[in-house]
Amino acid sequence: MKFLYLFLILFSLSIHAQTIEELDPNMTLEKADSNGIAWFNPGLAPFTLTGFEWIKQDKVYRRLPLKPEWPLRKPVNNLAKNTAGGQIHFQTDSPKILVKVELTRASGMYHMPATGQSGFDLYLGEPGKKKYISTARFAAGKASYEVELLKGTGKRNRHVTLNFPLYNGVKSVEVGLVAGSTVKKAASFVLPGPIVVYGTSITQGGCASRPGMAYPNILSRRLNAEFVNLGFSGNGKGEPALAHLINQIEDKQLLILDYEANVNDKIKLTLENFIDIVRSKNKTLPILVISKIRYAAEIYSETSLNRQKGVAAFQKELVEKKMAAGDNNIYYLNGGELLGENADECTVDGVHPTDLGFMKMANGIEPMVRKILNVK
Repeated sequence: MKFLYLFLILFSLSIHAQTIEELDPNMTLEKADSNGIAWFNPGLAPFTLTGFEWIKQDKVYRRLPLKPEWPLRKPVNNLAKNTAGGQIHFQTDSPKILVKVELTRASGMYHMPATGQSGFDLYLGEPGKKKYISTARFAAGKASYEVELLKGTGKRNRHVTLNFPLYNGVKSVEVGLVAGSTVKKAASFVLPGPIVVYGTSITQGGCASRPGMAYPNILSRRLNAEFVNLGFSGNGKGEPALAHLINQIEDKQLLILDYEANVNDKIKLTLENFIDIVRSKNKTLPILVISKIRYAAEIYSETSLNRQKGVAAFQKELVEKKMAAGDNNIYYLNGGELLGENADECTVDGVHPTDLGFMKMANGIEPMVRKILNVK
């Protein structure tokens, strides 16, 4: 009788376990490949995707909606396919982490490494203190790759961030973990919503050697905050359509406007209207206006330097005008000072920052963002 009772208990438990797996697909392990690696879609729980505000409706890795309510110029529409600022967050005890990636095209930029244009990189560590581990390395002529980013290092829980490519599109990406490993939701961000950055190629990440070195990504990991990168190479022109689309992003905590580099003194024609459109829907959203970083040529040309200082002064004066009119949530930062000493050594081509340049930019912007948002 005791044996029958024990059998019924064990049978009941087995039925219960099967029911849990059937009811919750996330409890079921993915099938492993011949190397013992299980492949996961990072668009599904418990993974967290950030940087793609319209992915739930459009189901593609894209920074703007496929069918926006406001018409986009063709270059902006195409650049929206670049995945700059996209991130995958999760926790796992897997001793290995891999990615399997299909890109829109092969790499081929003349002044930016394929690792930055088309690679993923990996960060591990506690939220707000994550450290770089490795970058996807692959043949530059290939439009797909499978790379092991973390090799066998022991089975212990880790907080993981994977940064998407800066200047290429991603058709598909899968995350590979050792079969049987646990996968958990990432720890919460310090803010309830994203910081949105609108700007140029510099904002997008040109020309970082790898994705994690674009200044919005540096700030994202330091602050433990979600960022939406709306930098469009050569096409950050302060268009009303972008202001309207930014208004669609829910729970924004801060908007950074860093687009002077693509319009120069023509920013005088667009900046106030851009801010006013955002303010029409977001009365108290903090807005930070950052003037352009100093180009190498401006260091040696008094005429160019004075022109840049004049455009920076316009932005500062506009912010002060808005503040005097009662806007208590608008701020200005002089981008011309961000590269600091040895500014001439901080770019690839006199314009686009190297990793050193981006680190200096982040160092200068971070204290301002912390102060605005009261983040310790």
